[in-house]
Amino acid sequence: MNRLPYLDLDQVNGGLSYVYGLSDKAIRADIDIEQMFDTVSRLPLYHNVAKTFDDHSQRTLDHELEISYFHIELKEFCQKNGLKLYWQQADLKCTIHLDAYFAITDPKKPENKNTSHYFLEIERAKLSAYRDHESGIMRKLGKYYDYYNTDACEKEWNFRLYRTVIVQRTEERRENLLKELHEKHNHRMFWLTTEPLYKKDIGGEIFATPKDQVQRSYSFLS
Repeated sequence: MNRLPYLDLDQVNGGLSYVYGLSDKAIRADIDIEQMFDTVSRLPLYHNVAKTFDDHSQRTLDHELEISYFHIELKEFCQKNGLKLYWQQADLKCTIHLDAYFAITDPKKPENKNTSHYFLEIERAKLSAYRDHESGIMRKLGKYYDYYNTDACEKEWNFRLYRTVIVQRTEERRENLLKELHEKHNHRMFWLTTEPLYKKDIGGEIFATPKDQVQRSYSFLS
């Protein structure tokens, strides 16, 4: 295991916190991790889904922790509702750069219609890094928009259609991004939520899209 010191800006009591994560050595070890990770896989097979903390920057710990928090909530939701979750956070080299890929399968539905695919983006920053009047977040999401339903996506992932889940810190930031997306990439492929909403109930109707945010909200059970 690796241990990194962590400054939690929301912490008001106590001393220094630490974050613990797997090392490359742990990933290479030939041991059974069924009890550790509640999976039927062995650790060598975890290579393309696990991410280690070796040589990890402390500056991005907030971002990595938020990905883990989302993963934990999502896993508990799927277990509770009899859904199968596939999660991949490493070996994500493709046309676009994402924080994680996950798929949710409903065993009760027909086999060719029972899996939904998602790309995850944790966006903790404000709209910034403008270039030619376009923010850095919008440039990134524009790549998702161009990638959607393409031969390149099918070649790299074996599917063409997906949703991009975007998690932001506050409702204000979500509203601002929804407005920008509505003007430029008005599509239901973008599912926007906030950290407080998914931590309260990740299975609720907590996702808004730039296409119909006024009319309705979506959930993983929609």
